[in-house]
Amino acid sequence: MRIRVQLAWMMVAVVAPLALVAGLSVALLLQTQQQVHTERHLERVRALRLALDTELEATIRLLRTLTEPTAPGEVARLAGETELDNRLGRVLAQHPRWSSLAVVTATGERVALQQRPGTGPAPTLDEATRLLVLGGRLPAVSGLVPAGDGVHFYTFVAVPEVVGDQVARLVVVGIEQRDWLGFLRSYPIADDATLTLVDTNGLVIARTLNNERWVGRSASPQLRQEAAGSREGSFMGLGLEGQQFHSAFSRLSVAPWTLATGVPAESLRADLRDQTLLMVGGLLLAAGVAAGGAAFMGRRIVRALDALAEVSRVTAADPQGPAQKPLPIDEAETVRRKLLDALADLLNARTEAELAREQAVRANKGKDEFLAMLAHELRNPLSAMSASVALLEARNATPQTNQHAQEVLKRQVRQMSMLVNDLLDAARASSGKLSLREADVELSQLVGSVVQAFRNAGRTRHLAVHTSLQPVMVRGDAMRLEQIVANLLDNAAKFTPAGGDVHIVLARTDGQAVLTVADTGAGIDPPLLRTLFDPFTQAETGLDRARGGLGLGLHVVRGLVELHGGTIEASSPGVGRGAKFTVRLPVLGESAAPRAAVEEAAPAPLPPLRVALVEDHADVSNATATLLQMAGHQVRTAFDGHSGLQLLTDDPPDVALVDVGLPGLNGLEVARRLPTRTPVMLALTAYGDEAMRAQAREAGFDGFLQKPFELRAFEEAVRDARAARAAAEALAARSAPPSA
Repeated sequence: MRIRVQLAWMMVAVVAPLALVAGLSVALLLQTQQQVHTERHLERVRALRLALDTELEATIRLLRTLTEPTAPGEVARLAGETELDNRLGRVLAQHPRWSSLAVVTATGERVALQQRPGTGPAPTLDEATRLLVLGGRLPAVSGLVPAGDGVHFYTFVAVPEVVGDQVARLVVVGIEQRDWLGFLRSYPIADDATLTLVDTNGLVIARTLNNERWVGRSASPQLRQEAAGSREGSFMGLGLEGQQFHSAFSRLSVAPWTLATGVPAESLRADLRDQTLLMVGGLLLAAGVAAGGAAFMGRRIVRALDALAEVSRVTAADPQGPAQKPLPIDEAETVRRKLLDALADLLNARTEAELAREQAVRANKGKDEFLAMLAHELRNPLSAMSASVALLEARNATPQTNQHAQEVLKRQVRQMSMLVNDLLDAARASSGKLSLREADVELSQLVGSVVQAFRNAGRTRHLAVHTSLQPVMVRGDAMRLEQIVANLLDNAAKFTPAGGDVHIVLARTDGQAVLTVADTGAGIDPPLLRTLFDPFTQAETGLDRARGGLGLGLHVVRGLVELHGGTIEASSPGVGRGAKFTVRLPVLGESAAPRAAVEEAAPAPLPPLRVALVEDHADVSNATATLLQMAGHQVRTAFDGHSGLQLLTDDPPDVALVDVGLPGLNGLEVARRLPTRTPVMLALTAYGDEAMRAQAREAGFDGFLQKPFELRAFEEAVRDARAARAAAEALAARSAPPSA
């Protein structure tokens, strides 16, 4: 069959289904377009509702700053102020949407009032909102409240000032409905759309159409009914003026209000009608053009195919000759160019594959180097520990050799723990899972304590460490800040030879705490500075690896500094000329004064306890049980989840120490299945991430101990758990109703 006949049948096959689909498309068009308009208007209402929520949340946050204490142990900011009116006036002047700012007592008596010029009479806070704030001791937003003159209407945002367990006073912002009207008009939904803001009683707070007529009156019954049954939605109904509206609404999260918009149904139908006519006309035009152009396109295709056939014959006969010339037919030339482009793409893909292979080879080499480095760092402490165990087992061992072996074991266990912690912290930093327990920290005291700890441990005995520490308060995690300082000082100690100097300077500059650690050691090669904070980055160390480490310390330091909102940079004049690390952290405000450190008394030792140890690893179980017994505790053991559950159920101990990763029945499930929570439950695991800690708390554990087991950490965890239980019981006793 010739190409022209095939093209004719092809056009028939295309046009016939097209006509059928066109009819169905027109039938579905109105419904589809109406859904599109509905979703569009609902999305715009959501956006405006979010803006309203944001406005109210900002107001509540600001009022809270007026009622909350500036620091622990201080009274509220409003307590005892002699110039209360002046202060309220200054705050009111900064917020043009507010009409009034007042302080009232818990009984509703007005203590102070500031009113924006040009506003109507300011009514007092309505009784319902006042009682709502007193009952929940939480901020509340009122409905529409008339001023009493029949013209002005207000809404209120009230925040309590809580002293002890009682509400002492309330800070109240009054906002006139005309300000809400201005807010709505600044966010147009559509040219002919009407926006309405309705309070919890169904009263109109503001309406962009005929606002003076409808403010303070009930919204349409259908809007009230729809809003009562759902947080948001859309419907077709009558507006307050009797016109037919296509409406969408959404309830606010901060206030018990509803925001609604109405678009005239006639406007929507007109838009849909125009689009429908346009589609029908386009379909008919497309069908006509397709049918009329079939013959024309057929002739062009036939000529192009003939030309390509001729070109292919020429190319086969002489591939180096005419085949390289442009073809006389545009379509055929396009095909030829596409083939050339495809060939170029193929070559590019091959080049990219080669680059990817080279990168994979480099990555594999880096992995092998890291594994070799890790093996070296682990074998050293393992070798020392193995030799120490041999010393302890020797027949001719003396007390001196035993003590020496014990010290070696302690140091090497600490070294391996540091390596594992560096790996975990590096993984958390890379995945963004590092978390902080923030508090106010006096940085100079923290830096000084780290330096002193290094001196006491003899880690800087070969150096002269000079410090110049200016008191600076920062907000952060004290343990993580110590980790930053310790890593930098350890880095300087490693790379500075005996007799060198390390200078540690802490100063406040341009609102930042600037900590510099500079040494006179090995220095840094300039190319290495670009990747110094990347994981596994180290200078050349040689086969002896005298300085040790995995190349993770500085990577972890950068993650911790950035998590505190700061920056870190390294600089060095070159190899052999020392290095300097500069950490910048945001400081607290001027009012945050350093607090003197409080020397805490050592806690009293725990009395003998009955401890149940559930641990599947025999060596860990035996060693842990021995440590607890040497501390005076009675220990019973189990080696799997089911026997551990039976042990805890038959004779509940004082403290249950349960491994999380038990065979058969894991430790979390053991805790969940216990009929009571009488023993103190402590989770023991090698997993140290926050997700595991959260699972342990949810399962009912009172504390969390990370392997390797330490007796001191165990005692602290028991004390903390008992103190937390005592506090919870005291709170429950205070909250319980008095007995008859």
